[in-house]
Amino acid sequence: MTDFHLFEAGGVNYLFFPSSARLYQLSKAALGTLCRLSGAPHPADISAALRALPHDAPADQAVLSAEPGDLSAELDDLLQKELTVAQPASAAMQNAPGRNGFHSFSLYLAQSCNMSCCYCWNRGGSFGKPSGLMGEQTAQLVTELILSLAEGSSADKIFINFYGGEPLLNFPVLKQITLRLRQQEARLAKNFCFTVDTNGSLLEGETAQFLARHFVQIGVSLDGRQEIHDVQRPGFNGEVTWERIVANVRAFPNRKLLCLRATLTTLSDPYLETFRQLTTLGVRRIQLEYCHETGYQENPVYQELIVPPERQFEELREFLDYYVDTVSLYQNSSDIPFVSSLMDNITRIRRGNRYTRPCGAGMNMLAISSRGEVFPCIAFVEREEFAMGRADTGSPLSLHQTLADFEVDGQVPCHACWLRYDCAGGCYATHYDMTGHARQPHPQYCKNMKAKAEIYLYAMAQMLKKCPWHLERDSDSPGAPYSA
Repeated sequence: MTDFHLFEAGGVNYLFFPSSARLYQLSKAALGTLCRLSGAPHPADISAALRALPHDAPADQAVLSAEPGDLSAELDDLLQKELTVAQPASAAMQNAPGRNGFHSFSLYLAQSCNMSCCYCWNRGGSFGKPSGLMGEQTAQLVTELILSLAEGSSADKIFINFYGGEPLLNFPVLKQITLRLRQQEARLAKNFCFTVDTNGSLLEGETAQFLARHFVQIGVSLDGRQEIHDVQRPGFNGEVTWERIVANVRAFPNRKLLCLRATLTTLSDPYLETFRQLTTLGVRRIQLEYCHETGYQENPVYQELIVPPERQFEELREFLDYYVDTVSLYQNSSDIPFVSSLMDNITRIRRGNRYTRPCGAGMNMLAISSRGEVFPCIAFVEREEFAMGRADTGSPLSLHQTLADFEVDGQVPCHACWLRYDCAGGCYATHYDMTGHARQPHPQYCKNMKAKAEIYLYAMAQMLKKCPWHLERDSDSPGAPYSA
């Protein structure tokens, strides 16, 4: 079991403890002493003074001496204190009799799309099967299932995400479900929070007005500048789409609800340049993701779109250096005209949140197909071996055994990993795609996760020095995004 991690970033060496999520910066003398005390490999030397970075938890982490003669006892005490921190408790939910933990539902309203994106991981929501829209009768059954589970849920907020394909192709059913759930809020003493992921081409007129009135977030896919977006995200018949989507974004009644989402491929501009392009549209929250491992990898065209990991890491470091330097020019988060979704990862580490399982797939979240079939999450839809039941049967939902009792400390090889309480085992669906087993991560997946975590830890350290106020978060609601 690895109970601490030494790494170098930006010419500085750091010491990270997985159980407490505390991060320390090491001088050359402290690094050498620590390696002798622990038998750890010796990373590159540095010259900064050893000091504990401030953390959420009340810290008696006084600045440590940089004099070699004083360090052995001090570092030994530090190791003893950190390595006796209790490991996180099991994340297994203990619901009261008759209660459940469901708080998030993703609905495939349309397993069809009016665009033909080159990297689409679920083939326009169809997963290579016949496409279709959720009908009104199925929508009624799905709504009744959600109401039944919400009534028995221990959560006060219930998140409903409309997904696809392109969910706005089925706006009448989206409206039907939304209004029906709204009508039941008082009876259930629940707050339904509605979100939608859309390509933005239909985000206009009555649809836009309705979403602005009832929804808490609208994710719009836009891949940076026009030339790149129109290559990567053409219409179903090859038509250009950038101008229409940008016009809809600019005309949307409440742009505070919008989140622009770009997917980066080998055709894209670098991360930083794409981010800068999106900041010109007046939308504050911006999310960029690299075309990733999940999906139909037997397609060689798809494989060629995946940005090599080393390029990803270099671009992320460049972006976060820019982001921290730019944000530090402001006085508080409310003044910043944009927020990167990477702040979700950084603030989670900053708060010291520890996890023993990667997500609540099938336990506190569900995905429901356009035909009313229930699955653990959006990435498992149409994988019949993971189907949990149907909305129209009334039978209890049954979770696949591989997802039912996962705990990271009991999982090989996760139990020996320094990132185990942040990654918590990783994405079940990604593992299934890469290795054929939901619990078996691919070595490259683990390598990439660790490299990105080091980048996030370094960025957090820089923020603590330059703009600590930007590490605060307004909402602790499950699934709530960073908002300043």
